[in-house]
Amino acid sequence: MSGYLLPENTDYWDIAIRIHELSEIGSREFESSKLLINVLRTHGFTIKDRFMDIPTAFKAEKQIGNGRPSIAFLAEYDALPGIGHACGHNLIASSAVFSAIKASEKITNGTISVIGTPDEEGSGEWAGSKILMADRGAFRNIDLVLGSHPGDRWSVGDQSLAVQDFEVTFRGKAAHEAASPNEGRSALDAAVLTYNAVNMMRQHVRRDANFVMHGIIKDGGTASNVTPEKSVITYGIRTSDLVYHDELVERFKKIVKGCAIATETNYSIKKIGPLFSTTKINRTLSNIIRKNLIEEGIDCLTLEETFSELPKGSTDFANVSQVVPALEVGFQIAPEGTPWHSRQSLEAAKTKRAKESLFTIITVLSQTAKEFTEDRKFREDVARDFNST
Repeated sequence: MSGYLLPENTDYWDIAIRIHELSEIGSREFESSKLLINVLRTHGFTIKDRFMDIPTAFKAEKQIGNGRPSIAFLAEYDALPGIGHACGHNLIASSAVFSAIKASEKITNGTISVIGTPDEEGSGEWAGSKILMADRGAFRNIDLVLGSHPGDRWSVGDQSLAVQDFEVTFRGKAAHEAASPNEGRSALDAAVLTYNAVNMMRQHVRRDANFVMHGIIKDGGTASNVTPEKSVITYGIRTSDLVYHDELVERFKKIVKGCAIATETNYSIKKIGPLFSTTKINRTLSNIIRKNLIEEGIDCLTLEETFSELPKGSTDFANVSQVVPALEVGFQIAPEGTPWHSRQSLEAAKTKRAKESLFTIITVLSQTAKEFTEDRKFREDVARDFNST
């Protein structure tokens, strides 16, 4: 395991720091997944490696008593290319593993599992692996899914934006820009025209749908005196309304087509990765976990406070929440206002404050799992909330 052999007394912070050091990017988290599997195996969990035929995914499971209900903790362990664990996934991994271990030691009936879900950040071929898992039925026999995510505050019920990425390739006709410019048809012109047209579109969208659209020109030619015969742009389209998202995608495709016609170029569009959904919020689950956080001395935002804020990002955890009652709890490791995916958040993911918050989130998630196994009304209310929204 490349020197990452575990002593018998390995704890939650050892794992968080070691994964921070490994810093493996999405779909390539081989050592990180082995590390987590090893810990779970030593605590009596049965392991399914390469879960759902994903090389760095796994499912670890332990059945106690009659095995019902079934609760899964989701682990993420991919780092960001070029900057490492600036999103704190090293903490998410440790949180999932040790919440599951602690829950399995507390309950008298139930099945506790950890599902290792690679490439949440979307940098490799298994980008958004939770989406694939949800589509393939990985959560079909699970009653509750719990997760966590570090940030600059404590929160429950954070919303997310649906997002789909696209790559557009324009193809024109090369020509000498001085000797025979009339023979050329610029693929770069098509890309620039599209970029400007998308910017014009921003004014004419629903303000309540939290529309965000971001793009870059990846390829625009090779020499200034040659008409670019190929250009490539990528765009991400985000919104908090899934139905409206489809409409925005169609408008984007019309822009691309129109710009190709205007510049006499050809084009092709392909999706990059799967569609990340919006998060389905379970009020009962959110409020119970908030109560448990408050009992641990944590000042956590109310659901109403969280809902009043604009959703800031996208996650494949949202797709899980669409098929099973699920909650990803936000826990604070850095001062409010700290930019994420930054050098500041990278350092925050290995500080004393992060260690203390990680201990708290493990305590709260394992306690919530215990309550879920023991309280029928809790289970019924969670299921009712899920089925009514």
